[in-house]
Amino acid sequence: MPLNEKIQSLRRERGLSQEELAITLGVSRQAVSKWELGDATPDTDKVIALANYFGVTTDYLLRDLAPETAPAQQRAPSAQKRFAPMLLCIGWCGSALGLCMLLFGQYFAANDWPRLIGLMLLVLFAILPLGSSLMLRQEDEQAGRAFLRQFWRVNIWLVTPVPLIWLGGSSILAHFISSGLAEHLWSALPEPLWALGRLAVFAALPIALYIAICLLVTFLLRKKSK
Repeated sequence: MPLNEKIQSLRRERGLSQEELAITLGVSRQAVSKWELGDATPDTDKVIALANYFGVTTDYLLRDLAPETAPAQQRAPSAQKRFAPMLLCIGWCGSALGLCMLLFGQYFAANDWPRLIGLMLLVLFAILPLGSSLMLRQEDEQAGRAFLRQFWRVNIWLVTPVPLIWLGGSSILAHFISSGLAEHLWSALPEPLWALGRLAVFAALPIALYIAICLLVTFLLRKKSK
């Protein structure tokens, strides 16, 4: 049985989807799909990770050997690995809820309680996945690191707005242009250009900065997972 069929067979025995296996190994679902189709071969470190996760040897995966008859208890994935996808979703949903509360408190609430609760939720659901990653790393170093990278590839889009909300476009611009010069520019511009200028400062600049930071972090984390 070739390597691609072995990966697919082992995955199905565990009742895992390609997405769940990809999260465990810290790769994309497309990478797992290519492995199973035979269009690509996993790197050496991923072959080792596959062998550790499925409870087989690398010789079995790479050579035409009979599968090892390991006890079911030994081959069964740990609770941390089985619940890793669910923990990721809980962390993302908690951070999204925290961001919504923070935005509501910042722009609509009559007091600071929603903003404070939102900030606490964001901190809490950033710490909980860290604990889950540490528990996974005690069993499988690579799986723990992959879990944390997968979490922050999404969560960075939920936590980055926090400093940008508090700084605001005008505060960011104040570091580069004095208030007197900015006021002179506003008064000298025609009304349509003045409106576009305010839109660029208070909306476009923070949004562009937000997207740039998130894309950079996502790219770096994705590059490490390959």
